[in-house]
Amino acid sequence: MTTKLILIAVLLTTLVLMPGCSKKDPPQPPEPTQTEGSTQDAAPDTTASAIEKVKESFTMDVDLEKTVDDLKAEAAKMDVESLKEVATKYKTVITEKEAELKTLMDKLSAVPLTEKMGEEAQALTGEIKTISDAVTALQERFGVYVDALTEKGVDVKALFG
Repeated sequence: MTTKLILIAVLLTTLVLMPGCSKKDPPQPPEPTQTEGSTQDAAPDTTASAIEKVKESFTMDVDLEKTVDDLKAEAAKMDVESLKEVATKYKTVITEKEAELKTLMDKLSAVPLTEKMGEEAQALTGEIKTISDAVTALQERFGVYVDALTEKGVDVKALFG
């Protein structure tokens, strides 16, 4: 009888402790694959990394690390052609990111309601937030150059068309 009780106690202890032993690390997101000049990598973890990826698409006159106030001071010193060039670069990247954002939003809306809390939907939501934050930062900086062009008397309607 005691052998059976010991065996049952050991079995119960094993069953209770077993789930704790199988504890695994949470899955890590895959490393983004990067090609030179690419702005469409795997979902970055933070807004800073999203901005870094967007920054790679620019060749000159754009600095996403500077504050908006610093950009305003620099824009005030720039000539009209340089301002137009930088504003056009921002507008191009913003348009690309907004298209990417729309694609992700469409994918998220296609996820069935019963799976909205699943891994796929959460991954899409994370990507959407990252790209949305990057677009907001880009639009803010784009506005600096549009404002500078407006102050110099330039018609900026073409930048919005």
